[in-house]
Amino acid sequence: MSTQTSIQDLFNRTSPNESSTVKVPGKLFITGEYAILFPKQPAIIIAVDQFLTAQVTASDLAEGGVITTNLSELGPLNYDRKDNHFHVAPNTATGWHYCINAIRVTESLLNSLKVPLLNYNIQFNSDLINKDGLKFGLGSSGAIVVATIKGILAYHGVQALDHVTIFKLAAIALTLSKSNGSLADIATITTGGWVYYQSFDRQWLKEMVHANTPVASLLLKDWPDLVIESLSVPDELALLIGWTQSPASTENLVGQLLDQLNQADDQFKAFLKNAKASVERMRIGFQEKNLTVIQDEIQVYRQLLLELSHTYQLNIETNELTQFIETALPHSYIAKSSGAGGGDCGIAIGHKDIETETLIKDRELDDIVSLPLQVTPPFSTETT
Repeated sequence: MSTQTSIQDLFNRTSPNESSTVKVPGKLFITGEYAILFPKQPAIIIAVDQFLTAQVTASDLAEGGVITTNLSELGPLNYDRKDNHFHVAPNTATGWHYCINAIRVTESLLNSLKVPLLNYNIQFNSDLINKDGLKFGLGSSGAIVVATIKGILAYHGVQALDHVTIFKLAAIALTLSKSNGSLADIATITTGGWVYYQSFDRQWLKEMVHANTPVASLLLKDWPDLVIESLSVPDELALLIGWTQSPASTENLVGQLLDQLNQADDQFKAFLKNAKASVERMRIGFQEKNLTVIQDEIQVYRQLLLELSHTYQLNIETNELTQFIETALPHSYIAKSSGAGGGDCGIAIGHKDIETETLIKDRELDDIVSLPLQVTPPFSTETT
């Protein structure tokens, strides 16, 4: 980014709004899982039309407001604003740390933009869970961070001019929250559609945040190795999504892997090399609109994940996910687990002209729920 660019140049400014409502999509990995945790590794992910909605409204309180959600594990969070600083009592913040850090990052930015801070309430409503409160594996913490940032900015009459700015704000908030994720979900739900993401040097960001580098300064920097790119999809490509009805913890599975790794691990180095090559071949498949190449690389990456699972005793492809994959194959749909695995969702890619009603019925016999989700279109800057 040009050294002449100022923080003001990254945003449009209008008058504050009486309220703001933003919708943030869910996400699913197509390929690149686990490898994406490391710098310069790529992944392909999709944003799907199941949303987390944040509504920001004026607070009736003179100094503070309340944050609420339909997620059963989170009770209401009351906050105060003292000397222009957001403050919550430590014993009331259980489970809200992602949202709290997103608020602090956003308000720091607003101070840099010289926008007077308003008191507000935030209400989150999530479609990323089913009627019984079980998570589909479409994301939640990242969606809350992005929805918080976009909602507060919109309420104050501030709009980012590009997706990368929102990505950076969310990445800073998640770094403050000590997240061990790849941030691929953030890249996807801020961009929309089919997304190619290359992981940047997150250690660099941790050091910057630890050194208390101002948020505005971080937004103006070029982040080492960061790539976020929208992909075009072959016209004949069809995507099916199956949910195992067994929610999984990404952080637990990622933690199990990271606990076992050391820098001299030749097997993991080979995994990273092969994973990067596979994702890059799939990227070319999208660029050339070649469905066969995309399907081939789904199979390749599934095998890489099975080998990784065997080497490090990770339960990535559960029995239910294997059933999903094997049910899809006779219908010429190529499938794999999506994300960290251990439950959650599988994805299957095939030709849109292939009849899928029988496939869906076969799948339901294995207690795998078909999620009728669509990939969102890429977002315009107006929806950033």
